[in-house]
Amino acid sequence: MAERKYQVFVSSTFRDLVDERQDTIRTIRDMKHIPAGMELFPAADVDQLVYIKKVIDECDYYLLIVGGRYGSLDAEGISFTEREYDYAVEKGKFVIAFVHGAPGSITVDNSDIEPKLAEALKAFKDKVMSGRLIKTWTNRTDLQLAVFQSLMLAFSTYPQTGWIRGDAAASTDMLEQSNAILQENARLRAELDRMKMKTPKLFEDLADMDEKYKVRYKVRVSTGHGLSESQDRSNELTWSQIFTHVAAQLGAPKRDGAISTAMADAMKEVYRQDRFISLNDTDRARIKSQLRAYNLVEFYTDKTEKGVDVELMKLTERGQDLYMDLSVVRRAGD
Repeated sequence: MAERKYQVFVSSTFRDLVDERQDTIRTIRDMKHIPAGMELFPAADVDQLVYIKKVIDECDYYLLIVGGRYGSLDAEGISFTEREYDYAVEKGKFVIAFVHGAPGSITVDNSDIEPKLAEALKAFKDKVMSGRLIKTWTNRTDLQLAVFQSLMLAFSTYPQTGWIRGDAAASTDMLEQSNAILQENARLRAELDRMKMKTPKLFEDLADMDEKYKVRYKVRVSTGHGLSESQDRSNELTWSQIFTHVAAQLGAPKRDGAISTAMADAMKEVYRQDRFISLNDTDRARIKSQLRAYNLVEFYTDKTEKGVDVELMKLTERGQDLYMDLSVVRRAGD
């Protein structure tokens, strides 16, 4: 299979994050993909913003790094970085965001101390962190590991259009070998041995991930003459299979109904059961509790646009790591 290359737009304020931008661009190149962005100079006028939008249009992913500055402002008092972000979201680009987790540790030179700018930065952070998965960082090393892990997960789980050389068909074998080497390099660099599942100490007797659990659900069964009825069914899945299908639903935080959707996908994939109606309520609650006990998912309360409190679920850092470990393509024979 021909190797697909993705173009990633790197967005951030400029002067305070020069090193972090260069690290990120280098990481993308090391992964054999294409970085894009205004790394040589910051966006500072409307003409440049028009050009930047054209570059974003051509990119597959939008990667945002937020530090301690809000950035250069346009005539309306909005930073060019925020303009880039809003445009990427408007165009439906897959957004990967990294927000500094310890703003108090950022030097004064690299922070906005003017109240108006500090307030604008906080509002921008709140916007970025609402309704999507983000990762925090505190230093260059942590940031680049997070960038690498997140891009690997995005490329494998949420593939975009990408680019393929016109002569790729003539060199499939070579590209497959290169892809195998790239995957092995990714496995080593991400230190996946550190990411292996460990049972939390609070629950020493938790079921192993390869143990099976009987999942109960209802299906629609035809009774003839255009009529149908619901019937109870059950099938066994390992906790690893259950987690993998649930994790695939959590590219962004969702309500626990995502568990039912995940089990419908699992039954269709594993047992070719495509008439799934609903998951047993007890089993949905059990899966929810079990994945929380594994420390693979976490739950929190947020408000809808109408101000209603809802419970959302998302992958923990351990969950993201394990999902990547279970999802990446290994070399043949491993």
